[in-house]
Amino acid sequence: MIDSGDRFYAPSGAIYPGGPSTWHIIDWDQRRLVSVTMDEELESEDPASEQLIKHIDSLPPDVCAIHVSPDGNLVSTSADPKDDETRCVYYPPLDSVQRPEGVPVISRSDLEEIDRLGPNVDLVTCRHSSEPTQKLVFKYYFLLQHQLFNWHEMSLWMRLPKHPNIVPFHSIVVDELEGRFVGFTSVYIPGGTLEENNTRTFKLKWLHQLINVIDELNLNLGISHQDIAPRNLVIHEPTDSLMLFDFDFSARIGRTGYSEARDDVKGTLFTMYEIITRNDNLRAIRHEDQDVSLIEHKEWVRHPDVQLDRPISEFRCVLEEWCERRRAGKQITLNTEAPNFLDWPPFPDPPLSEVEVHYVGGTVKEMKKLYDWKRTDLQKQGKAILNWQRPPQRAKQGEVQ
Repeated sequence: MIDSGDRFYAPSGAIYPGGPSTWHIIDWDQRRLVSVTMDEELESEDPASEQLIKHIDSLPPDVCAIHVSPDGNLVSTSADPKDDETRCVYYPPLDSVQRPEGVPVISRSDLEEIDRLGPNVDLVTCRHSSEPTQKLVFKYYFLLQHQLFNWHEMSLWMRLPKHPNIVPFHSIVVDELEGRFVGFTSVYIPGGTLEENNTRTFKLKWLHQLINVIDELNLNLGISHQDIAPRNLVIHEPTDSLMLFDFDFSARIGRTGYSEARDDVKGTLFTMYEIITRNDNLRAIRHEDQDVSLIEHKEWVRHPDVQLDRPISEFRCVLEEWCERRRAGKQITLNTEAPNFLDWPPFPDPPLSEVEVHYVGGTVKEMKKLYDWKRTDLQKQGKAILNWQRPPQRAKQGEVQ
């Protein structure tokens, strides 16, 4: 279930001096947009979100706007299309993906939801696959803000060579309307991340495996993961192996999206420090301000609840030797310097659309690239619309009628 603190996101709003204020709020749980109007002047969407959470699970599915009183009472609701701020994002055709040989394609309509893990992330099974009970993680997008992230992560992950310490990519997911790219699946590894499940005895061999996979990504493939952290590490229990996942912040070294402040060696040092000490305060600041030398030259005090299969000194020795090898070895400053560097096409441009542009002298029609559209405009044009909305998870579980 999506955590209540992560349930809402407000991409836009309209605020008037002295009020009223309207915030257009996305509910990740129901995958719908509701515009919340309050009489006050609200510089933040937080008060509107606090009121919306009281009503969201009981609102009819066609309601797109509500007016809430200062004390939280529902003044009015609207299902009028003129109040609908929902936008529909562009999905590229499958042939633009340039998928590597052997990468499967499945339809969104074949996926059956098991759980909602977070915004744009579901736990699913695929009905018509060769393993219909296999659990998968489905990552998708229905907002412009996540369009490039999803394309980028899919493009990278599906091109990674199979590796025992990388969670396997599973399939490209296309919509049931025109077979366009809407997301992808990866294999679900049960047992929780190292952040969620910290009761395991952490093994020195897992550190060796993490080092191995980072060297493979950085030095052989020219890829920087850029988000090495306990939340992105799992343990595959059948092989007793550590696995890395979540490539949405990853980048080709030296190319767009790459940041030296997110260096993977630095990320590994912080990760091991956090696992052993349960202290993550040193990373609770901007990446650019994080100083890894603060932990390189200080004593690591094991948290009393942490179990290790070797003394802390052995873990630190492995890390120190690795850091020295990386400093003394070949430095990859551009991904193409790596022996087997990865590359992929940019997000494809949509076809040109005719739009009205208003100038001082009048209105003219121009051809422009549009990456999303108002849902009501598409409805007026009689175009097919991919529906993402779903009932609240609590209702699905029988808690709300």
